[in-house]
Amino acid sequence: MMEIDRLMEKLKNAAAEAAKGSIFIMSGNFISAAILALNSMVLARLLGPDKYGLYSLSISLIPLLVGLSDIGITSFLTRTMALMRNDERAGEYASFALRIAVLMSFLMSAVGILISNLYSFYILNRPELSDYVRIAVISVPFVITANSAASILLGLGMANNSSKIPVVQSISKFLISISLVSIGFGVLGALLGHVTGYILSGIFGFILIKRYIKRKTAGSLSSLLRYGLPLYLSSIVGILTNQYIVMLISSFSNFEVGNYYTALSLSSALGIVASSVGSVLLPTFSSVLDEVERMLRLSIRYSSLLMVPLAVSVMIFSPDIVRIFFGRRYTLTPLYLSLLSANYLLVGIGSLSISPFFSSLGKTSVNLLMTISSALFLLLFSLFFVKFGIPGIIAMQVASSFSSLLLGLFILRKFNASINLKESAKIYAAAFLPAIPVFIAGIFVETPIRILLLPVYLILYISIVPFIFLKQRDLEFLRIFSRM
Repeated sequence: MMEIDRLMEKLKNAAAEAAKGSIFIMSGNFISAAILALNSMVLARLLGPDKYGLYSLSISLIPLLVGLSDIGITSFLTRTMALMRNDERAGEYASFALRIAVLMSFLMSAVGILISNLYSFYILNRPELSDYVRIAVISVPFVITANSAASILLGLGMANNSSKIPVVQSISKFLISISLVSIGFGVLGALLGHVTGYILSGIFGFILIKRYIKRKTAGSLSSLLRYGLPLYLSSIVGILTNQYIVMLISSFSNFEVGNYYTALSLSSALGIVASSVGSVLLPTFSSVLDEVERMLRLSIRYSSLLMVPLAVSVMIFSPDIVRIFFGRRYTLTPLYLSLLSANYLLVGIGSLSISPFFSSLGKTSVNLLMTISSALFLLLFSLFFVKFGIPGIIAMQVASSFSSLLLGLFILRKFNASINLKESAKIYAAAFLPAIPVFIAGIFVETPIRILLLPVYLILYISIVPFIFLKQRDLEFLRIFSRM
């Protein structure tokens, strides 16, 4: 009995630590997201839909090259640092992985410069963007350095310092890009601000981890690849899938592309919250491997309480959000934003938690299988959805994510783990029930004044949740959390 109590206390403490880490990451990411959202809003207004679309396409190669540079190293660093927090050799393992990551990033940056003409001509269908693409890929080594530094700090339980890195990037990007665009540099000014933000965040990240990096290295390439290669291949498949989406999107008019990327930038606020929660799950799962199955359910429970109502609220108030931040010209953005937000509803059935669960167990091959299945589903759905334009492309992304998640839930059963569908259904009910009267009331209120109903929705949700969902153990968790 005492052993069970000890394990439960360990789980609660781990969950509370994860929540604390999420708050640190979320606070930094919220500040970063707010600045980036303001940056996107101002740039979109200064450049207009056409030029904003060109700017967005110019930086589209960066995620591909960053993914190719990271052979699963960021996840390897987070998990290794979490497992070796009290081991003096942790810095040696970090040094080994960081050097490989930086070397790969310089190689990929050089490749990006060489293929910029081909990429602009065949993928973007805009040969005139080749010079902009070459400038953009210079940032790749600095992105990798910043990401690796954040992973090291997160694994060491220093989420507060880790959260500062994206803030530096967003502030630098905002100040430089807006200044350059305002004095007449146009798309080039926006691009230079984007690149400089990454450069400064990479330098700042390295300064934060400098004292943890050792001249002596430890670890082997084989052990890194054994864990990281499936994640690397997953990343490649995912990024190639994104490039396929970019290629589909670029076949539409600049106006439609500009509206899509505007919606994408707004939906990134949800992504920031989701990534803040998801990023702390791998070190948390790794620290409680003896009870990781129970931790999985806890992570889904508490992440859903936050993410599902946020997604529903964005879906309801998308016209108001777009009108407030981007004005009347972005007429297609509200629909795109509502469809993109639907993807975050999947948090309720484990979309944030399943991949970190398998990674913590070292079963990264399962992550690869899920990513490949998502890509195959996307290709299959594209045969039917592309004819519906950009809304169809967004819908096929959501459908492929859902299909891949179902596969992950099936595999989960082989590890004697599962999700609580009854709890998930209660969260969905708590989020959608108050949306009905708010949506009906909103029909009689003009946009963007209707945004005043957002607090009403949130108050109704908070009022309903205790009756539908919360239990005594949730109150105990909050008590532990408040003491930390």
